[in-house]
Amino acid sequence: MKVSYCALGCKVNLYEAEAIINEFIDNGYEHGEFDEICDVYIINTCTVTSTSDSKSKKIVRQAVKRNPNAVVAVMGCSSQLLFNDYANIPGVDIVLGTSNRHNLFTMVEKILKEKNNEKILSHTDYKSITNYEELKVERYNNRTRGFVKIQDGCDNFCSYCTIPYSRGPVRSRDPQNVIEEIQQLTDQGMKEIVLSGINTGAYGKDLNNFTFSQMLDKIVKEVKGLGRIRVSSIEATEINDSLLKVIKENKEHFCMHFHIPLQGGCNNTLARMNRKYDIDYYREKINSIRKIFPDVNITTDILAGFSGETNEDFLDSYQFIKEMKFGEMHIFPYSPRPLTKAYNFPDKIDEITKKYRVNQLLTLNKEMALNYREKFFNEVVDVLVERNNNGKAFGHTSNYLEVEFYDNNAQSNDMVKVKIESIGYPICKGSVVNV
Repeated sequence: MKVSYCALGCKVNLYEAEAIINEFIDNGYEHGEFDEICDVYIINTCTVTSTSDSKSKKIVRQAVKRNPNAVVAVMGCSSQLLFNDYANIPGVDIVLGTSNRHNLFTMVEKILKEKNNEKILSHTDYKSITNYEELKVERYNNRTRGFVKIQDGCDNFCSYCTIPYSRGPVRSRDPQNVIEEIQQLTDQGMKEIVLSGINTGAYGKDLNNFTFSQMLDKIVKEVKGLGRIRVSSIEATEINDSLLKVIKENKEHFCMHFHIPLQGGCNNTLARMNRKYDIDYYREKINSIRKIFPDVNITTDILAGFSGETNEDFLDSYQFIKEMKFGEMHIFPYSPRPLTKAYNFPDKIDEITKKYRVNQLLTLNKEMALNYREKFFNEVVDVLVERNNNGKAFGHTSNYLEVEFYDNNAQSNDMVKVKIESIGYPICKGSVVNV
């Protein structure tokens, strides 16, 4: 029996799909590619934009068409919010939301055994999702980075975002389970662990006197042979002195990269977005990080064309973004989402204006990215190799620069010293330095 998966959207979705696939493999299934004829297809859906919903449904239909006799199981954020839409797709056998995924293997086995064409449907209202669902990744298949999920859910309710409705409130994973999983992946040779969550920095909010910074400190102290740790994303409001102190005191273990979503670069827009800061607060946090780590790469997310964003608001945002000198931005055109407060906001931005603003920000992104990378021209950096295509190797540095270099001997998961000789975006080029 062959099983495959497709995880759309964020790294949390990837983690969850990998954890579930591991259970199938442990029970004798062969891991196939998603575009192959398989017996079981698992799709972890995404709902961050309307395009994500559409893509998720398209992928589900493709799986059904590829093998009409296969068991097709759907889970994730989009199926949590649009449960009936997925349940009504012909050929879909199992539909879950963002809970009860730990039962998926048993559900698939039941469908295969009984063959009675009855669907298994399991949906829990987001307000009732109160416990962290333990899904453990014991190994990664063909990946150099080990994503470890430590947290689920979000309580922020930004006015544009459906995630609190699809993922429920903040739930933190048991600290010892986090340690054990990182230790297991480290023992298997993983040199980089990426701590992931829906709102990663909120870890510990629901625990008794145990914070995210304490979790980081525990990882460093207890995991034997630990490589480098990367925090997938963190809100400006979750960066504090204790967090920066742990990272500074254990700098050899932490990647010099912070992904700190901004979303809007002017106070008018931030207030309408229901973000929990203004630009002065955000600026202060960025400056405090750079004061301790001058060469750090700070990347961000920007939402362009949010309802009510005037030309003056956009120009103010543009200037603030430019001032922040980000190493890279992920830029998304605003997509109105049902359930959110912003869905009914007046003064929506027309698509032409939205596209213009996205393009302006993309141009600025390239300019800032190149400026940041110029700092490392002729510098020797450690590159974690991710792939090698006939002698052309690719990987990322601690500060998340993608680097290409020639080395016939470099293998996936090798840490190689490379001198950067050509600055580019998204890829810099260099040559191996023999030590």
